[in-house]
This record gives sequence, C-alpha cells and structure tokens, in this order.
Amino acid sequence: MKNFIAYLACLTFTVQAIFFPLVAYADEQVATVEKGDPAPFTGTLFNTEAAARLLIDLETNQEACKLERERELQTQAAKFQLEIENLQSSLTYCNEACVQRLAIKTEQIDYLSTELTRKKVHPAWIFIGGIVAGTAITLGSGYTIYQIAQAP
Repeated sequence: MKNFIAYLACLTFTVQAIFFPLVAYADEQVATVEKGDPAPFTGTLFNTEAAARLLIDLETNQEACKLERERELQTQAAKFQLEIENLQSSLTYCNEACVQRLAIKTEQIDYLSTELTRKKVHPAWIFIGGIVAGTAITLGSGYTIYQIAQAP
C-alpha cells in the first residue's frame, strides 16, 4: 500500500509538472493618472515589475541593434575588401599584359630597324652575279668534257 501511495504521489506530481508548469508570473501593472487624481502630474505609472521589464526590453533591444549594426558593418567591410582585391588583381593583370605587349613591340621595332639599316646587295648585282656564275660553270663544264675527250 505504501508503494501504491508513493507511485500515485509521483504520478500526480509528474502530471502537474507537465500540464501545469511552475512559472512565476509577474503581475505587471500600468496605471494612467490624469489631472485631478492624487498625483503631481498627468502620465502613466508603472509598478516595479513593469518598469523592470521595460528597462530589460530596452537594454536587450539596444544590444541586439548594436550587434546587428556591427554584423552589417563587418559584412560590408568584407564585401568592399573583396571588391578592392578583385580590382587590384585585375589592375596587376592589365599592367603585366601591357608590359609584355610593349616588350614584344620593342623587339619587333629593333629587329625591323636592324633589317632596314643592314647593307643589302642591289638586285641588279645579284642578276649579274648569276649570269657570271652560270657562264663560269658552263665554261668549266665544257673544258672538263674537252679534257676527258682528249684523254688517251
């Protein structure tokens, strides 16, 4: 019987704890005072619990606003830093490409200047040299064939 009563007490306590939790409800009271009431001015009166809740809400909201503002500032700073780095890398790439193009053009200008100032043989002299060389080869071949024919 003692066990039954103990189990019944535990079950009753558990059911009450589950369905009727023990929450401390503060009885906040707000009263409006108007002219003619026993108060030095017209306004709204709060009891201690209501004033405490308002102060806590104010501090919590200020802290949440401050944290949100800091998070937004950090996000913007990160975005701007990324944009700066992207632009910096783009600028570096463009500078390197310009330097390489300038080097290639400078080499080409130097080559063409060298080719332009180099002494070239006039085409007429090449033509005359070809005729003389052809004549010499023909005479040399004829003389060689004549010497072979004269040989005993």
